[in-house]
Amino acid sequence: MAAKKFYYNKLLLKSNNKTKTTWNILKTITNNRSPGNNISSMTIKDKLSCNPLAIANAFNTYFSSVAENLLTKNVSRKTIINNKDFLSYLHQNFIQSFSTMKLRNTTTYEIEKIIHSLKSKNSHGYDEISSRILKVSTPYVLSPLTYIFNMILQTGIFPDRLKFSEVKPLYKKGDKTEFSNYRPISLLPTFSKIIEKIIYKRLYSHLNKNNILLKEQFGFREKLSTEMSTYTLLNNILSSLDKKNYVRGLFCDLQKAFDCVNHNILLAKMEFYGISGIVIKLMRSYLENRHQRVSVKDIKLNKVSSKWEPVKHGVPQGSILGPLLFLIYINDFPLTINKMANPILFADDTSIIISNTNPEEFKSNVSSVLNETINWFNSNFLTLNCEKSHFLQFLLKKQRNKNANNIF
Repeated sequence: MAAKKFYYNKLLLKSNNKTKTTWNILKTITNNRSPGNNISSMTIKDKLSCNPLAIANAFNTYFSSVAENLLTKNVSRKTIINNKDFLSYLHQNFIQSFSTMKLRNTTTYEIEKIIHSLKSKNSHGYDEISSRILKVSTPYVLSPLTYIFNMILQTGIFPDRLKFSEVKPLYKKGDKTEFSNYRPISLLPTFSKIIEKIIYKRLYSHLNKNNILLKEQFGFREKLSTEMSTYTLLNNILSSLDKKNYVRGLFCDLQKAFDCVNHNILLAKMEFYGISGIVIKLMRSYLENRHQRVSVKDIKLNKVSSKWEPVKHGVPQGSILGPLLFLIYINDFPLTINKMANPILFADDTSIIISNTNPEEFKSNVSSVLNETINWFNSNFLTLNCEKSHFLQFLLKKQRNKNANNIF
């Protein structure tokens, strides 16, 4: 027992991500590790199929069509409910102009540093080149990689061969034969990760230099974390209660938010933020003409892959740039409601705290915030999952026995 304790303490001391390490230790102790990728049967067109190729193709069709189906519904809903254009929100919320982003070339030193920072893994994309192989080959490929990556930055053309992702279905919960109970894990070519890190560094620098990313967004940002977003959320609630305010929280769950990002809207927002010229050409090239296939294992544990399917929407899952592009996409949302409420975002997880001492103003703010939130999501083709979204009232312990105001 003492040896185990010493071993786990050593793991925590060496870890750069103590929260993740703690959860991994707990999973090991409780024997609660995620199940493997072996999928023996799935329900296809109301029939149970054990054919691995049919399963792989059905998974790929499902993953490719989920966003399309949601966006089709959202287009009709937007037409009925709200005709406000996404650009009108940008012009309404940002009155200042932004400097134009410039792309500087990379160097062998920068590329070598990025390769060195990659974790040595055997996992790989469709090209079967792992980060472990790349690290060993660095002295031989460094100069040609520098030339190729600089050509990408200078021409604004992202190579098509780096836009193919291998997808593995990961079981979440529920019936293991239902496709909706799996989420896609994408494996991209290692070379793509390197050039994406180069572009990411320049994009993030531009966003920081112009103070574009709002303080309400805590996801995927340096020196910010889930702990800080949780603290901000609790502090808002407790401070409001301490002032004897009426307090309600709207906790939004967005359906397939990363998969539903509209490329034209994203590119238009990037241009608005000063990301134009050769940079916007490169980002358009990066997003367009992407493909994916799904791989599963048969009963002999051999890999079986589906046919390639085009990816028409969303930011690439498993990519380096994907999270940052999503932050740009959702960046203007907090300014739409922050005069009436306190929004706290962690990527697509959106919490909104509404408080006021005056009951009538409070009711009015609640209604306005709810309407503005739904309208903004519709204008940006994002879908609110009503079943998983929650609207809660916060009360002090002594208020629980009293009749709380009914807002609706």
